Amino acid sequence: MTTVSLIRSHTFWSIYLLISASIMPRKERLRKEKERDLQQAAQGSSSLLSWMKAKENEDESQSQQVSSSMPSTSIAEEGDIETDEAATNAATGSVRPTDTDVVLSEDHNEEEQIDHIMSKLAALQYPTDPTHIHTFKIKRNDRYVSMCCNVGPCQPDIPYPKTEGRSFQKQWFSANVWLEYSPTANSMHCFSCRLFLSDEKYKSRTAWTTDGIRKWSTALEKIKQHSSAEMHMTSMVRWINFQKKALQSAFDVSDVKGVEVRERERQTNKEILTRLIDLTVYLARQGQAFRGHDESESSDNRGNFRELVNVFSRYDSVLKMHLEKIATVKATKTRPQVSLLSNRSQNDIIAALGTYIRKEIQREIKEAEMYSILLDETSDVSHKEQVSFVVRYFHHMQIKERFIEVCNVDTTTGQELENTVFLLLQKNGLEMKNMYGQGYDGAANMSGMYKGLQARIRAHNEKALYVHCKAHCLNLVLVEASKSSKHFVTFFNLVEKLYAFCSGSPKRHAALVKFQESLFPGQRVMELQQLSDTRWACREKALKALQRNLKAILMLLDDISDSDPPNLAQGDAQMYRNAINFMFILCMEIITPVFEVTALASDSLQEEGLDHSTAYKVIDGVLHTLQTMRSEEKFGEIFRCASEKAESFNIPVPTVVPGQERKRKVPVRFQHSTTVSQVGAQFESVEAYFRSGVYFTFLDIMTGELNRRFKGDNTGSPTARIIQSFQPLTVHANWVGPPNPEAIEAVHILCEFYGEDEDQLKTELKVFHSSFSSKDLREIFLILRENNGQLIFPAFVKMIQIYATLPVTTATVERSFSKLKIIKNKLRSLCGEERLSDLLLLAIEKDVEINYNEVINIYKDMAPRRMLL
Repeated sequence: MTTVSLIRSHTFWSIYLLISASIMPRKERLRKEKERDLQQAAQGSSSLLSWMKAKENEDESQSQQVSSSMPSTSIAEEGDIETDEAATNAATGSVRPTDTDVVLSEDHNEEEQIDHIMSKLAALQYPTDPTHIHTFKIKRNDRYVSMCCNVGPCQPDIPYPKTEGRSFQKQWFSANVWLEYSPTANSMHCFSCRLFLSDEKYKSRTAWTTDGIRKWSTALEKIKQHSSAEMHMTSMVRWINFQKKALQSAFDVSDVKGVEVRERERQTNKEILTRLIDLTVYLARQGQAFRGHDESESSDNRGNFRELVNVFSRYDSVLKMHLEKIATVKATKTRPQVSLLSNRSQNDIIAALGTYIRKEIQREIKEAEMYSILLDETSDVSHKEQVSFVVRYFHHMQIKERFIEVCNVDTTTGQELENTVFLLLQKNGLEMKNMYGQGYDGAANMSGMYKGLQARIRAHNEKALYVHCKAHCLNLVLVEASKSSKHFVTFFNLVEKLYAFCSGSPKRHAALVKFQESLFPGQRVMELQQLSDTRWACREKALKALQRNLKAILMLLDDISDSDPPNLAQGDAQMYRNAINFMFILCMEIITPVFEVTALASDSLQEEGLDHSTAYKVIDGVLHTLQTMRSEEKFGEIFRCASEKAESFNIPVPTVVPGQERKRKVPVRFQHSTTVSQVGAQFESVEAYFRSGVYFTFLDIMTGELNRRFKGDNTGSPTARIIQSFQPLTVHANWVGPPNPEAIEAVHILCEFYGEDEDQLKTELKVFHSSFSSKDLREIFLILRENNGQLIFPAFVKMIQIYATLPVTTATVERSFSKLKIIKNKLRSLCGEERLSDLLLLAIEKDVEINYNEVINIYKDMAPRRMLL
């Protein structure tokens, strides 16, 4: 369109409006202007909404003024229709409902009444029939509006009754979605106006809301007029907004349901993983293998892990559904299903468990603020040198020794071990300044004063005292005592050879068993035990088995020696038979009771959580027993018992003192011993010779070694002096009554070394022992824990904590070697170092409680997971 035509058109409409304004009545002119505004506003929803807001903000007085100027007989927006409809309603007897028709009774619960009405409407064929508002006296509440919007306008497809030859037409619904028909009243209504027009200014306009339209001859014209009316546009906007809110609510509900679905899936996956964690913990703690040689579907044995899963799935619905889902996915060849049963998943679960337990141990060590390290090395089945790393600490008044991991080293020199220790400390977040003790065996690379590991560690931290393993010390005491006489050396050599001879052949072993059964009918057969080269305290079982089976062994040797035709082992049997003489029997009777005592002491020294105070008491008990045994009466009993056994075995008892014809030279190591006068003396009898030269010498050397290795006698070791200074602090008698000089000196030594206030420690010791009575260190732990001793006796608690932290034995390290042999065997020799450490950690630290949620979180963070966890 050109500019000229636009100007002409604009001029035409201006002239037309001026003429119309001069001719038209005021009411008609206002109506035309309003229609034009509505048509312009209806061109877009945004324009319509803005227009509606503007209309709602109009001044109320102006609206009343305009309404009062309109004659009652004029054609208003719908006044003509409403007047006609009122007349029609009067003719048909229809009565407009009042406000009281839609108010619920106050005598009944409103919610219960609404539920009752909603249930009645739901049972009807047309629940949104407009006449139901009058029938059931329904208030237009949110529930009713939501129900109507969900069901939609009442648009029945029925034969419509005729009035004055005309009826409602079905095709009117397609062009007007808001139009609805009431089969009950034979009237048409506006769905949006009926539900969404509750404003005060629209209450008088009831033709399309409650009364309905029944004059079908003018129905199309009325529909057209109503569709362009302001009240209808307002209701339509509100209907659309309500639908948007309902749609958004549906989306929100969908999101909530989606979250709930994901949460259910997450919980299901966690339940599956929790069960797999339990199976992993079981296999690891039992030291069992996880995987099988053939884990295919056709395999009869798919490994312990998968077989356990299959067994548990028979009784557990969660695992059963998980396996069925995996089988369904494989059968349909759909997207890959996360099974959690692969070797990678198994290794990740093991690693997550190991990480969790290690973190728990590290947390306790940090809370303890001080620790000691225990170290030892061994070679595994794959001929690799493995170093076991254990940490000892005092947590919540309880001594704990925790295995951390094993580390493979190429060499075991002091420098290499030092590098390994620093690497392990850094890896586990342990600070060198908090180390207060080191526990190793007596090997030179460990205990060396200049280049050993303990010297290198003390160069970085002087307070990290080195403690030689007490169990190893007891073992060395027995070794030294057994070397005190050549008779004991010969005795142990013969015992080992007899074991090899009797157990080396199945025939000889079976013959020995028959001789035992004949001697001890109805009793359990006791097998001969091999002597341990490293654990002498364990030789007690071998000695007791030899003592019980000696007669059966002699019968076996006699039977083989007298066999005809000659046996290939006849020469060895005769040699061993001749070697078992009175001296052999006497050594057996002397050593066996001593080794029984040391075996009990060795077991006590290898207990978990052992402290130095208890270790000293164990050694004091051994010393007391040896002192009791060192008497002529005790040896007289031993000598008579040996003589009786020798005579029963037809073994001659010597009557001449060996070496009596010549004078023996006193060894240098015995020159200051109590037996020096007896070594070179002339003995009156054979019993006196064996008592002084064998029995007393054996006990004296053993007593001296115990005092030297456990109490530091004649060593001058500053470490032993410091460690022994802790013991007087725990003795109740030292601090009750007159001052004990030894206890005062011990306090001075400790305060000087650790930098504590000497006067404060003395005061705390006096107050503690005068307030509480304790027998040993463990009772002190209990008292301090129950009475919050950290606040009352800080210096004393610190000394007790250091004393408890100092290592006693390396038995925990030795136990880790036992687990190492179980886990890494010939069939599992290719196990990696990290996996081996995690499996050992699970097998050894069984008392650490597993937090499944933490383990699952660690497992989830180890790598990206397709499974929702």
